[in-house]
Amino acid sequence: MKTLNHIGTVLLLEAIALCVIASFRLINPLSAATQALVSLLFFNILFASLFFQLDGKLNLKLLLLMLGNFIGLCWALIFHNLSLSGTIFFGSTYNHLSLVFFPFLSTLWVVSFWSLSITILRRSKFHKEYHA
Repeated sequence: MKTLNHIGTVLLLEAIALCVIASFRLINPLSAATQALVSLLFFNILFASLFFQLDGKLNLKLLLLMLGNFIGLCWALIFHNLSLSGTIFFGSTYNHLSLVFFPFLSTLWVVSFWSLSITILRRSKFHKEYHA
């Protein structure tokens, strides 16, 4: 059983790393790829700051982190495609606006998924009162 847990941990860590690498490799313009990479790294640092303080098994925490990275990668790809479509339709002004608003819109998924994962992994009052 421990071997399966270790294999699961390694696979989840690999999926997290692949999401971060893919966020930089799949998006063509360097500025958009850098923004996507920075938003994923920001999410990972934010999540890692509470990684060991929250309850839950290691694989559950890594699964939530991997899901957050996957959502961030999908968000970046969708926003990148919308930016390309808007630039073709409206011109280069839309591209400049999307580069300015991407960090603010990226904060929406980071904060919402981070708070959702904290809710899932929070310490219960029962645990604090009776197991202290």
